Amino acid sequence: MDIYRINYSNEVNMLNNAFLQWFYPFQQQAKALTERRLIILVGDDEWVHSLLQTIDYCNHNSNKPDEPSWLIYGDSERIKGNVSSQRFRDRLGTESDFVVFNHPKFPMDAFAALSGTLVAGGIFFLIVNDMALVKKSHFLQRFFSLLHHYCEHVILKQVALDFPLLKPISQVSDEKGINSVSSSVSETFAYNCVTQEQVSAVEAITKVIKGKSKRPLVLTADRGRGKSSALAIACAQLLAVAKNDNKLHIIITAAELNSVQIFFKQLAASLPQGYQEGQKFKVLNGFVEFVAMDTLLKWQPKVSLVLVDEAAAIPVYLLEQLLFHHSRVVFASTIHGYEGAGRGFTLKFQQSLTASFPQWRSLHINEPIRWRTGDPLEQLVFDACLLNAELPSLCSNDERSTLAIPKTQFEFKHFTAQVLLANEGLLRQVFSVLVTAHYQTKPSDVQMLLDNRQVELVCLMSVGKGLEQVMAVALLIHEGKFNKQGITEAELIAVNKSKRRLRNNFIPQSLLTQCGVEQAFDYHYIRVMRIAVHPQIQRQGLGSFFLNEITTFAKTQGADFLASSFGATKSLLSFWLTADFKLGRIGFSKDKASGEQSALVLKSLSDNAEKLLTTINTEFYRTFDYLLVEEYKYLATNLVALIQQYCPQTSLQGLSALDNANVEGFAHGDRQYASCVFSLHLWLKQQINKQHLNDEVLCVFIGRIMQKHSIADICSTHPFTGKKALEQFLKTSIMSHLKTSS
Repeated sequence: MDIYRINYSNEVNMLNNAFLQWFYPFQQQAKALTERRLIILVGDDEWVHSLLQTIDYCNHNSNKPDEPSWLIYGDSERIKGNVSSQRFRDRLGTESDFVVFNHPKFPMDAFAALSGTLVAGGIFFLIVNDMALVKKSHFLQRFFSLLHHYCEHVILKQVALDFPLLKPISQVSDEKGINSVSSSVSETFAYNCVTQEQVSAVEAITKVIKGKSKRPLVLTADRGRGKSSALAIACAQLLAVAKNDNKLHIIITAAELNSVQIFFKQLAASLPQGYQEGQKFKVLNGFVEFVAMDTLLKWQPKVSLVLVDEAAAIPVYLLEQLLFHHSRVVFASTIHGYEGAGRGFTLKFQQSLTASFPQWRSLHINEPIRWRTGDPLEQLVFDACLLNAELPSLCSNDERSTLAIPKTQFEFKHFTAQVLLANEGLLRQVFSVLVTAHYQTKPSDVQMLLDNRQVELVCLMSVGKGLEQVMAVALLIHEGKFNKQGITEAELIAVNKSKRRLRNNFIPQSLLTQCGVEQAFDYHYIRVMRIAVHPQIQRQGLGSFFLNEITTFAKTQGADFLASSFGATKSLLSFWLTADFKLGRIGFSKDKASGEQSALVLKSLSDNAEKLLTTINTEFYRTFDYLLVEEYKYLATNLVALIQQYCPQTSLQGLSALDNANVEGFAHGDRQYASCVFSLHLWLKQQINKQHLNDEVLCVFIGRIMQKHSIADICSTHPFTGKKALEQFLKTSIMSHLKTSS
């Protein structure tokens, strides 16, 4: 036994020495070429731990500035993590030398985000304990297939360990057509910037404070382009020339304090005469401080400039609020979606900017700073997550132009994961349409599309000569009875008591816990997770046409319900209600990303389902009025009007003779508002249902009569001088309607 231990120990030492002798030049080559690389370690944790400890992995919790920084994602008995599985986004904006990724489910959102923390020369270790898992995953099969296009990334296997030969750095540099660091001539740029693009960014930021107000700047780039450093350098320039009679107060905000580490590090380097005190960096005539977004919106201080770092990680509605409190704002953001909302920042927030601040400016930084252009790890992440999937134009005209295409030229098709895996062009088209229309598309959505067996992909494809193109995309997921086989009675009880949440069962779970539908899991639902139409053919009724095709498809799948849940806006909710879907519930809290309250809608596809849906919808409307004065008190009035418009006649209470007399008496000034407000409430519901009132009147009537907003609140948002003017408006509007309807 002792001889075996000695032999085994010698074997391990020899292996470790061999790895270290190979790894050191491998890493030095990455540093010389200013690129990051991936090493996949296929084997058990003991073997992986043995290799990693040769490069000071055991000191990964060291806080010494001269020690390499390690991020360990995933946790096992042998390899202890230091990044929470749910809080990996806290690491955005930080830098690391090594990342160890040890998670059997391979969560791609975390993989993409943590890869962005690596500096040039950094190594990403991906641990795969069992290659059988790769063979079961379409996503991982594609990922490993993509690896063959990158000679920089390496797979080391425990069962047949072979260290690939490394070419001389000069030969690699020549093959790639790049200069190694040792031979390159460093350029000098203004403000000690690293690239000319960063110089332009610094000057654009300083212009926000020196130029005209209400001209926000949006600074975008992929990760590693020096956005945060540009913010810091600009602050340093401004603070260095600040005067005693015009002291500067600059605020930087972000989703997390950790994400501004690079900012404060660069600020200290650019302004050595300053000093850090808590979350403030001070100089003689000014300071920069970090303030959390919620505190900033509540506090509303008068400041010289507000900087928002990683703006895509902050809900759009909060960014919109910030704009109306501060006249000089800079938004910096990654747009390729590591945060899960990068495209949303581009799509939704910038549309809002154009509407309210038409003179806003944008600047995009292309050239990377933390690693070289064409960095192999960045390119792999882009390819694997389809972050670089470009939307194909349907014609040679301007991308924003629209095309009129007859519906007969579209074909409804259902694609399996196997088909997508075999057709990279189709997969890229599908994903490009999805990310263009949906601001919450994440890197992990590619993984879900390829690996979740409950997910179905359906498309509208062009029909005609030439290459087929994706015109519309929908992601569908089977829920409820379809996959109830694996759900125990004990689990359902735990769900009902809000002690457990079940994956891939959003609709039945919501109906059970929020709507009290005890038999919710006895039905088969197909939920429309995403539905998107190519931008060039939108607003032609194709969404409705597509939804009808999806309804037919769902029936062939034996579903009882077609359903969806989304952040409710008037236009989006109207789309679903017009397609004969019915409301099941409206959420009480706002979505973190959109700031909208969610709507759950259903369409019955069987007789039994129709009976249940009638009960669900009736119960929703039975309680809606009551909830309007508290839970839905600040629900947008146009949404309230739309919801009331679709109230079933059986849920509408008719007006008695006394009610009609009260309404007419109030209009003539013979009745006090308080004595007849219930009659006015019933009358208003009838008018909304018949669509008899215009939007301006509805906004005031719903806010005052249904949601019980105070007179002061109504007058602050509408041009009324007080109670008398408001009540006169109500009386005049009712009188005008009574005359036209008589």
